[in-house]
Parts: sequence; C-alpha cells; structure tokens
Amino acid sequence: MKKAIRKVTYKLKPSVSQEESLMNLFVHHHQLYNWALRDRIETYRNSDYGLSFSEQCKINTLWRNNRKAHGIFNANAQSEQVTLKRVALAFDGFFRRLKKGDKKVGFPRFKSFQRFKGWGYKAHGDGWKLHLKEKKHGAVYLADVGIVKMRGKARNDGGKPKTAEIIHKNGEWFISVSMEYDSIERQCGTKAIGLDWGVSHYFSTIDQDGNFEQVENPRYLRNSKELLAALQRDLALAKMGTRAYRKLKHRIAKLHQKIARQRLDFTHKETAKLVKVAALIATEKLTVKNMTSSAKGTAEKHGKNVKQKAGLNREILNTAPAMTLNLLRYKAEEASSEFVEVPTKQVKPSQTCPDCGAKKKKTLADRWHSCDCGCEKPRDVASAQVNLNWALGIQAGNQPKKAA
Repeated sequence: MKKAIRKVTYKLKPSVSQEESLMNLFVHHHQLYNWALRDRIETYRNSDYGLSFSEQCKINTLWRNNRKAHGIFNANAQSEQVTLKRVALAFDGFFRRLKKGDKKVGFPRFKSFQRFKGWGYKAHGDGWKLHLKEKKHGAVYLADVGIVKMRGKARNDGGKPKTAEIIHKNGEWFISVSMEYDSIERQCGTKAIGLDWGVSHYFSTIDQDGNFEQVENPRYLRNSKELLAALQRDLALAKMGTRAYRKLKHRIAKLHQKIARQRLDFTHKETAKLVKVAALIATEKLTVKNMTSSAKGTAEKHGKNVKQKAGLNREILNTAPAMTLNLLRYKAEEASSEFVEVPTKQVKPSQTCPDCGAKKKKTLADRWHSCDCGCEKPRDVASAQVNLNWALGIQAGNQPKKAA
C-alpha cells in the first residue's frame, strides 16, 4: 500500500506569556497576508504585471533583511512562505474559476482579524517540532513561543510529522499536523454493500444477500436550533462591541463548534462500522454544490419554492455528504476494500427499479419504491441496491450472485 497522509488536530494549552507570543505571530502573519495581497493588486494596476509566488518570496526576503537591520521582529522564514503561498493559491483559484466561466469567481479578499485563521509550517524541525512523549499529553516546540503543552491523540500510531498549521478559533489555539504513515491497516469484511445517502435517513445500505439497514439521521443542528435561535436573537439586540455582545458571539461559535464535533464523531463511527464488514462499497457520485444551489433565481426570473429549497439545503448540509463520502473513501482504501462511485446522471438510482430496471420519476415526497414487477421496498434501499447492481455488473432482471 502507498504511503498515507492523515491530519491530526491537537489542542494547545499555552501559558499566559506563550499566548501573548502566539498572538504576536498571528498578527504578524495576518499583516503579511494582507500586505502580499495589496502588493499583487497594486503591481498589476500600476504595471499590468502579475507578481508570482517566487517573486513575492524574494521581495519578502529583502523586507526581512531590512527589518533585521532595524531590530524589528521576524517570524520563521518558512512559515512566512506558507502565508505567501496561500495568497498565490487564492489567485490561482480565482483565475481558474474565471477561465472555467463560473458565475461566482471570487476575487481574493483582504482578511479581517476575525476571518484570518492562522499560519502554517512547511517542514518538521524548521520552526516547529512535535514532542509526543513530553509533558503528560505531549508538547510542541514553536519558534518564538517555546515548548507548548497540548491535548489530543492520533487515531493511528507511528506517523511521521510533515507539515503543521496553527489555528486560532473561538479564543482557543489548535495545531493541525499532517502525518505520513507507511501503511494503515484496517479490518476488511467480506460483503458487497450498496449505499444510498439521504436526509430522512443518514444512509441506507443493502448487501448482496438482500439484507438492508437504515441509519437514522441524528440531526444535531435541528436539535440545537431553538437554543441557537435564542442566542442569535439576543445577539441582534445586544450593543455591538460590548462585553455582552462578545460573550454571546463566543457562545454561538462554541455551539456551532460542538455541532460540528458531534457530526464528525458520528460520521467517523458509522463509516468505520461499514468498512469493517464490507469488501466492496458502491455509492452514487454526489455533486454537493449542485444539490445545494439556491432557488432564488434572478431579478428578472424569480425562483420557485425558495423557502422550502433553503430548508432542504440546510438539511443536506447538516448531514455533510461530502465529508461522509471522503471518510468512507479513505477508510475503504486503508482496509483495501473496493470503493465504487456510480455515475448518477447515467444510472439514476433513485428513479430506477433494482429488479426490472424500469425507470419512473419520483418526487422527494415519494419515500417508498413500488414497481409493477412486484418490487416493494423503501426508496433509499432500492437506490442502494441499484448502486450495488451497477458496481457488480448485474443486469436488471438477473438474480444477484451470492457474496464470496
């Protein structure tokens, strides 16, 4: 198996003086990002020439030498290059979307202090070093900060640290480390399983013997909706900039963070459970961007059922389909299971009968599959079976082969 890269996030526990040093670095990289963005824009306006990443690195080296000569603070050189690279990637993405003809091209914007996430390091040992066996729960050395305590544990042991990102979120500090593993061995099952992602159920599965299961959607956002709405109402009434306003904003951010953690934990557990019993997993290829597009329309042509579509979009994003499939994909790779994505437009799983192959349009309200051939089952289960049939190369009307 080829080497695998996995991200591990640890929570930092800095002392008061270390937190001050971290904030100084945060301010430095925030200013560097906005300076690099402004320099690119002004250079293009004045000379019709776009600065490249390497040119900005050379300019920054001159600035570093000048600051050093005047005794002004310099951060780690490699970490500054990571910040400059982020500006370059923002412009690369803008030009790519422009060339593609996207409606929203998204010109790179200046980052406010609140919207800036943090900075990164390129190579382990240059500006940062992980000490997993130091202190009680491990520690990390950061240049200009010192050895900082941390909490957290990697899901897999034996990883080699490659790169790192320091993240400031809701008043807390985190380090996200990219770990390289020679191999990750995960238990693999023997079943061939078809899967259909959904909203009413988190996902539905069926194996080659016809046994199916539907996993309930925990709906973490909906469960916290009343509390979230109450906090947001209080925030709207609070005077901006006051202590009460900041406390409410922090509580809302913490609640969103809790919901995200619950969703991630649930998804990790369910996908791991599925991979443990499967040798083959077949699911439809989802395009989340298209699924959650707005129904508002334009000023000339107004959209239909805008409120209902907005509610559906919220429910779709609450189940995190892209994250679910990404976790499922890499876990299947670790277990050496086969992961098959069925072309949705070609196969149309939700409109196709798994037994006879007949196609019949259904509305979102139709949750039961009923066909003239006698096939009767939940709609999502029928879709999962269509995915499985396609992955196994089974033609409609033929009986599936027994699982090996």
